[in-house]
Amino acid sequence: MENSSSGKAKLTTEEQTALDSNLHFSDYMAATSPVVHQVLDHAEIPEVVITVYSNRYDPIAEINDHISVSADFTRNAIDAATIVLKSTDPAVALIMQCHETVVPITIQIGTMRWSGRVDNFDYAMVNDVRTVTVQCMGDFAWFSKIMVWPNFRLPLQFQYPTRALFIGPAITCIKTVISEQSFRLQSGIWEFVNNLLSYNFDPQSWAGTYLMSDGHLLDMLKYPIVVVPTNPLLDTSKFVSFNGRMDKISTIVEQVLKDNGLVLSADLWLPGDPQPAGLRAQLKTPTIVVDVKDRSGLVGPTGTFLDGILSNFVDILGTFGDTLKPFLNPKNEYAPEGLNIAPIFGLNFVKPWVLFQDHPRSGITEFHLFGNHPLAHTVIGGGKSPKWLNDLINATFEWAIDAISIAIGITGVPSDLLNGTLDDVILAFSQTENFERRKKLGPYGWPEYFVQTGASAYTLDEWFALAGAMWDTRGFHAVTLSFDNGFPYALGRDLFVGSMASFAIDGMLFTEYVEKISFVDDRNSRAKVKCVIGDGKRHDNPIVKIQRNLVHFEEAIQIITLSAN
Repeated sequence: MENSSSGKAKLTTEEQTALDSNLHFSDYMAATSPVVHQVLDHAEIPEVVITVYSNRYDPIAEINDHISVSADFTRNAIDAATIVLKSTDPAVALIMQCHETVVPITIQIGTMRWSGRVDNFDYAMVNDVRTVTVQCMGDFAWFSKIMVWPNFRLPLQFQYPTRALFIGPAITCIKTVISEQSFRLQSGIWEFVNNLLSYNFDPQSWAGTYLMSDGHLLDMLKYPIVVVPTNPLLDTSKFVSFNGRMDKISTIVEQVLKDNGLVLSADLWLPGDPQPAGLRAQLKTPTIVVDVKDRSGLVGPTGTFLDGILSNFVDILGTFGDTLKPFLNPKNEYAPEGLNIAPIFGLNFVKPWVLFQDHPRSGITEFHLFGNHPLAHTVIGGGKSPKWLNDLINATFEWAIDAISIAIGITGVPSDLLNGTLDDVILAFSQTENFERRKKLGPYGWPEYFVQTGASAYTLDEWFALAGAMWDTRGFHAVTLSFDNGFPYALGRDLFVGSMASFAIDGMLFTEYVEKISFVDDRNSRAKVKCVIGDGKRHDNPIVKIQRNLVHFEEAIQIITLSAN
């Protein structure tokens, strides 16, 4: 496979032959078209089952006569679902209790389960027709409802150190912060002290967790949230650092998830389901099982935390652009836009199983391929001279005024009279040019782009800013597409939210994350499922991700050393 710019790749002769023959290949070499065609010819519409539960997750109603239902499965965001019912549906009375209790909802779509709770409802009468529209919120919302205390082991009145700090492989860090805060809430540790001085003086709150556990406090440690553990030594995700102080969990992990191709999930486990893989404890009570998966497709040589460090190192080397590429990737192997690989070091990209193509039997119902023109081949930044230079110039002016005043015998002339005259004049701007881009654009390419960096020229911050701006001004492609479930891929079997998928057209290959899966079941369309691959936005430059990580590591050092600067 021949690599090219903008995250696309030219297919090799063997791969193109497979595409032309309408064949799918798991490793982009082995043909398996009979399987695809068999799925296309014998796909079945998945059954849809909507269940309403009590606030303890006891099933109490099943909705069989809905007007419509739609559900979204979204990557690292709160899922949503909408159910429209007749006002006479027996489940309406239960749903209307959402103002004072939790009303859990599950929507089973074949092997896929949407789970969440009723957020609000609209009981309406229009043209003498009464309907109830139910808006539901997915279980990912748990992460936006739990705060990160600086120290989960201590009472609220004494929180030391001032910030919770996490350094290490990304998956381990994310699971650690969720595990710690879940333990704090589910164990009731320091609950008596925390609520003792509460303004409403409610003695029940002093032992609220124990009272809610019906005397089985140890069982409460395993629900409502349990985190699938990860061995830090075998965590191959990139090394990161982040910290929090009464921030939402979702807030402090959002950028880490995005930068490292991770997917954070909150899946409902119900009695009768298989025990979650990797979980030591045997679940007995309905539980939100939290896990983090690395969907970046990067695979290192050791299968340990060293792979994460290697990936960080390769990202840094990748900032040199095409200079080191012949060394890191001598065979020009394919990787999606925004991912740096180094086959020479054993860091490779594993191509996704799912490959769509522009073909009548591909299963695609709609697709959009976007192309965007480069903004410039040269980036200019800065606006500020280095502080030491401004100070040196001003000090020189002061010395000159004092020397001249003494020489000619004039007094009263302020020595700082010319201070600031030449501030931000010398070495205030810097530029970088991408000659390869300029050569491809030709003599009529847009020449310049200015970025207001807020940093002094010829500094590390300015270098990062110019590198990021050069990336942002490049030309790029984006792909979005939709397909019906089972034609030819099945959700939950072949394709998952946050996983990668590829799209091939006219001999070019594009690979993106699955951003969103939407499901609709109404009187007009039966169990229609669509998928969006790629969000149509520019990717962040890997160097920008590195800069963010360096800033977090700098914050970590300040927290450890108790330094304010």
